[in-house]
Amino acid sequence: MKKVLGFLLSVSFLSLPATSEVAADGLIEEVVVTARKREESLMDTPLSVSAISTSDLARFQVDDLGDIQNIVPNLSLNMGDAANAVIYIRGVGQRDSLSFADPGVGVYLDDVYMGRAQGSFLDVIDVERIEVLRGPQGTLYGRNTIGGAIKYVSAGPTGTPFLEAEASIGNYNEYMLKATWSGPLSDDRNLLARLSLAYVAHDGYNDNVFTGAGDDTDGDKETFAGRLHLRYSPHEDLSFNLTLDRSVNDPDRSITPARVTGGPTLVQNTAGFQRTDDPFGVEANFNDVERLEVEGIGLTVDYQVSDAIGLKSITSFRQLEHKTNIDLDGTGFEIFGVFVDQDQEQFSEELQLSYDAGGAVKALAGVYYFSEDDVTPDGISNTEPIDFTGGAGLFYSPYGTVSENDQSVEAVAVFGEVSWFITPALEFTVGARYTHESKDLERKACQALAAFGMVLPAIGDCNPPANSSNPFALNLDLDENFSKFTPKVGVSYRLGEAGLAYFTYARGFKSGGFDGRIGYNGASDDGAVNTQALPYDPEIADTYELGWKSGLADGKLRLSAAAFYNDYQDLQLSSFSATPTGGFATVFTNAGKAENWGLEAELLANPVPNFLVSLSVGYLDAEYEEFINSANQDVSNALTPINSPEVTGNLGFQYRHSMGFAQLVLGADISYRSDYYVDINNLSALRQDDFSLINASVGLEDENGKWNVSFGVKNLTDEEYITHGFNLTAFPGIGLAYYGQPLTYRFQVRYRFF
Repeated sequence: MKKVLGFLLSVSFLSLPATSEVAADGLIEEVVVTARKREESLMDTPLSVSAISTSDLARFQVDDLGDIQNIVPNLSLNMGDAANAVIYIRGVGQRDSLSFADPGVGVYLDDVYMGRAQGSFLDVIDVERIEVLRGPQGTLYGRNTIGGAIKYVSAGPTGTPFLEAEASIGNYNEYMLKATWSGPLSDDRNLLARLSLAYVAHDGYNDNVFTGAGDDTDGDKETFAGRLHLRYSPHEDLSFNLTLDRSVNDPDRSITPARVTGGPTLVQNTAGFQRTDDPFGVEANFNDVERLEVEGIGLTVDYQVSDAIGLKSITSFRQLEHKTNIDLDGTGFEIFGVFVDQDQEQFSEELQLSYDAGGAVKALAGVYYFSEDDVTPDGISNTEPIDFTGGAGLFYSPYGTVSENDQSVEAVAVFGEVSWFITPALEFTVGARYTHESKDLERKACQALAAFGMVLPAIGDCNPPANSSNPFALNLDLDENFSKFTPKVGVSYRLGEAGLAYFTYARGFKSGGFDGRIGYNGASDDGAVNTQALPYDPEIADTYELGWKSGLADGKLRLSAAAFYNDYQDLQLSSFSATPTGGFATVFTNAGKAENWGLEAELLANPVPNFLVSLSVGYLDAEYEEFINSANQDVSNALTPINSPEVTGNLGFQYRHSMGFAQLVLGADISYRSDYYVDINNLSALRQDDFSLINASVGLEDENGKWNVSFGVKNLTDEEYITHGFNLTAFPGIGLAYYGQPLTYRFQVRYRFF
């Protein structure tokens, strides 16, 4: 707790933009959320929920989901190596980027679950709000919400027409254009529409020093995105909402991690390379492909059968395509270039039946269906000789792999939750969900050593003869079923003006499956391959939470706080190592158990007119109870769970001053994060020390909100900090890190035409 107090003292001179608007009378306005799949006030929701509105996103200068980690306590959210969102809440999540590894925090786009971590690192475009639900959400949201859920809620059509445009320019040749039109399409206003378009581009933050590079930047961005929302309401009890969205990011280069160790030690040409002192100075020759295309169509039907009974159907089809070449050796040599070509499709249907007669009982019941097909060819490209004697220098050979994972998922669930108001102040909640899931993985894989004259075949030729003991080729067809019951029990009591106190117990789970890297783990015969092909179990988390929420000081202060304990079992962990003969090996398995406990607090205050202050603090104690490594040893005492900083926090202010023709708006924020690791094996070079990020902005805004101009800076002190990384020191002998964005600034203009 000393770190918490030290943080508050060290940043007391700065503060962070607010998380809610202030009404004309100076009171903090009510925030409505749908965390329990019904509309209710944030302060009446007995859950740990952070709600970030449209104006909050602007004040925080939030461009994508990754920026909200600076706002929400005990949240870690970064871009991974393959356009994937790496999300951890309270130390629970998943870092692996391949499709066989399910995320540990569910991302929902307008109530539709995003099946893959790829495509879930969403840009913030025309958003109504973002809700972050901390802790397992296994009852109402189901599979893969063991750490929590993030709900991205897009803005809907309006009965009053408007057209708004926004443009900005910034350093690194940043250009951004956004436009939104909304209004009725019929005279009776039964048919409404909203269309949003966006273009965002900037150069890469990395300088590629490889002399053969065609472009000296690395990791640029060029995204086109659009969304159309149609709402048809033939009468007041029935509405149809059709949405279509599409985004394409097609830059020139993928993002290359920087070396945090010397060059690959198992390669003669690079064994003496020194690490770079500049985290944004990289050396890459395999970064020429990067394209992510995501699109979806959804139909939501709401029908109010009676005053008490409602029906809702949410139907969605989504697909993504992702191609990338990633240079994972950090040199100008072709040693460990990874290529990925992913094609995913998913369909989901959810039916909800709700009951609310305005009396003592509120209930929701439903059924859910989800299916997914994901085909991902990938492999390693290498033309440089690697030492397969572990550094002894006895045998060198170029090494390459090619594989294809064809994974199918089908999941069915039934769920329900009932809230019973025993008295007007005392609410008892019970919920349950049963999920049945089947997974099928068809895997083909080949490896080749050029020293033996072996050439990588086409993926279709990776088909060894029956009973073959050849570990360099396999063709597997695996399937397994998983079922899980996830209950929830809660009680809350409204203490009048003192607020809401609550206690909940909830269980969450993350789906089991198969290791999508089977065959690269040192298998010497079919028996070893078959052992690797055994399914891993689902993760389980049982969480107990005690919380309190209150609006104090006659509506000028809002406070929420929670204490939690999480029993985390059958952790699915991935790491990289070398085989006994010096080859590349991976491990993805249920490695152990963990216990997490912590505290969270969020405060929003309007102490004087036109001045808003916010504060949030998270404390997390995460530790392994058991961690069985590849050598069957328990190393829990030697390792720290990744993406689990002990302290996270922010503090901020926003001040408005009327100048007659417009308002002057000033804002500044500072966020703090204590030290953490980003790799499972805790490589010291991939340990990030504690750091703070400072953002600031100044702007002019029309008194009626019709226009504004602003200048904003992010990471004002140009802090260098690690967000993701790879420990490949066992093979081919290197550590690599991805870094957060450096100091950036932009000038922005927004105008509403009507």
